[in-house]
Amino acid sequence: MSANVVGQWGSLFDLKNVAVHASLLPTGKILYWGRRSNPKDTNPASLNEHFTKAFLLDPSTGESKATATQPKSFGSTAEGVNVFCSGHSLQPDGTLLVVGGHLFDGQGVNQASVYNPQADTWSAKPPMNDGRWYPSALTLPDGSVLSISGSFLFRNETGQTSNVTNINPQILRSNSWVPMPSPPNNVLLLFPRLHLDPSGRVFMAGPQEQSQFLDVNAAGGVGTWTTNGPKRSAGAREYAPSVMYESGKVMYIGGGNNPDGKPTKVTEFIDLNAAKPEWTTSASTDMQFARRQHNATVLPDGTVLVTGGTQGAGFNSLDVGMPVRRAELWNPSTKTWIQMAEESADRCYHAIALLLPDGQVLSAGGGEYSPNNDGNPNAVKDSLTNAQLFKPPYLFKGARPTISSAPSEINYGQKFEITTGTSDLIARVSWVRLGSVTHSCNMNQSLMFLNFQQQSSKVIVQAPANSNLAPPGHYMVFLLSQQGVPSIAPIIRIGVVPAPAIPKPAAVFAQRRATPNHVSTSLPALNDKIISEQTRSAVVVGLTPICPYGLGPCWGGAFDALQKINDVDIVRPIPDQAYSIAFVYLQQDILPDIDVWRKEFQNTANGAYIMRGIEMTVSGLVTKRNSGAGEQLTLAATSTRPELALAPFQASSIIEWDMKAQAPRSMSDAEASAYAQLSAALENHAVGVTIQATGRLQKHGANKFSLDVRNFEVMNGTTAS
Repeated sequence: MSANVVGQWGSLFDLKNVAVHASLLPTGKILYWGRRSNPKDTNPASLNEHFTKAFLLDPSTGESKATATQPKSFGSTAEGVNVFCSGHSLQPDGTLLVVGGHLFDGQGVNQASVYNPQADTWSAKPPMNDGRWYPSALTLPDGSVLSISGSFLFRNETGQTSNVTNINPQILRSNSWVPMPSPPNNVLLLFPRLHLDPSGRVFMAGPQEQSQFLDVNAAGGVGTWTTNGPKRSAGAREYAPSVMYESGKVMYIGGGNNPDGKPTKVTEFIDLNAAKPEWTTSASTDMQFARRQHNATVLPDGTVLVTGGTQGAGFNSLDVGMPVRRAELWNPSTKTWIQMAEESADRCYHAIALLLPDGQVLSAGGGEYSPNNDGNPNAVKDSLTNAQLFKPPYLFKGARPTISSAPSEINYGQKFEITTGTSDLIARVSWVRLGSVTHSCNMNQSLMFLNFQQQSSKVIVQAPANSNLAPPGHYMVFLLSQQGVPSIAPIIRIGVVPAPAIPKPAAVFAQRRATPNHVSTSLPALNDKIISEQTRSAVVVGLTPICPYGLGPCWGGAFDALQKINDVDIVRPIPDQAYSIAFVYLQQDILPDIDVWRKEFQNTANGAYIMRGIEMTVSGLVTKRNSGAGEQLTLAATSTRPELALAPFQASSIIEWDMKAQAPRSMSDAEASAYAQLSAALENHAVGVTIQATGRLQKHGANKFSLDVRNFEVMNGTTAS
């Protein structure tokens, strides 16, 4: 088909590294970096370098060069820091704030770094409260930047370690980090998809099923969460882009894993301008291809381009036929997708896409991880150090409008003048924030159409009314012709003057610093508190995440889904990373139905995890029926649970999964002999013995269960295990 229908991809060109992170700068150049200095290195140690090599790409020439300096840690030592797996957002002055980074998979650094495009230098900000690996960053209406989520390595007093989620958001104001409250009874997912709603609240569209709002100015500047926001019918969807395609209007596109492991093609929409926003979808708004690990880019005419991703099951399937090279374009008028031209490379996990001032889209990156979670890098061929430019169909529909002059800086509510060609008839003016993208998550991009009047060659444009609609910083301003062809956009900075309705930042932040309620929530302390308060033993749930980094960092979706199982009273906020197990407490003394639990769990988490099984501790009177081959040990029924058959513990009974070995842990001799010891303990007790037993719960039919006993305790204090 012709380029004015499906667009056109240019030739591949080389970059200096895999562009895992990329940001369009006010200079028009693109700052990018990858995971390590040599993406072709097969040495496992190279995946965990503790420094960064960042580059600047000039899109007009395709040439890249290293930045003059590289990120360093804060303080006198000024050691290198790896800002791979960080979050980033452009600040009002055009500098890029980068929060977090990489020590090891799932273990983030507490570093914040700033790149200054005018000076071509990196500098360090004071450390954050803890490390952040896979955090998000969002510039707020007052020009400060929110840093939220991410995971880090926690070490307790006994030396045990676990990768846990940083649930304490922070805001960088000037050179200080100001705390925000953690969401109540919630563990944040990694790389939350964030936008500003028209009132200035932070809107979290995903990856979780239920949207949330953070009002950083509520409660006198303390900040409050609304966690019971509208739900997306497609459920939890990780590695999916969320796009503000028009002021206050957001779309969430594909991603996640269905119960069969494959991603969805569903697109969901919400209008935050509505009195009661709700997510909507229909079959007609589905993409042509199911995708995960894809990128979405809002274009100057309000259409949305999706590139890359995989339609295969699992985390990042690169099997033949699974990567999607054909782009798709969404039309806001029809809310339907049409297929575009195919790009020349597989752009899946760790790929990026960015809108450029000339209306083209840069697509680059892919690879740079350990697919089998064994520490070994992916195949060299799958680390893509090339890039490609896409010309959307609008660039083949006529001549561009020309711009001969435009202001470099404006303020809110101001009318400003752009000079165009005398024969150019302008149909629309779009205002697009510079993009900053990684991991299918563009933390800056947004679009709104501005009111304007054309007087011959002068286009008089009305600036956004306030900083809720357009936070301070740099934007591309596109003039669109009657045929929908965009001009080459000048980059204009909008000032830091807030609208009157926005609280004065200095007063608000002073209150935050002085507020005693701003004591960070310690997830480990909360975990210990829950353990100490429970009178029942925890039920252990074996969970394998599709995410290759283990249950510690990939925990938020499971935590959310476990809480929504009807039988569950409370979920410990920290799982066991080493054995990929979670701990929950029941509302009453019952035998959980694993089939029901799996269904209820999947209703929220979809196919992002595999529930391997349940282990629990039960107590009661156990008796022996028969001896020899027909022997049966039975735990008596209670008013809340049926009779429970006891059985020997076997290798297949183990629910702990050794993440390093990628196999169930080994069975001990004590576990293998526990049932036989229990049987022997009953020999001289015809009426039975009261015991407490722990083991894997098995279901054999309606209300029929058995427990594979791995240890037990006779209630008079004698232990056999």
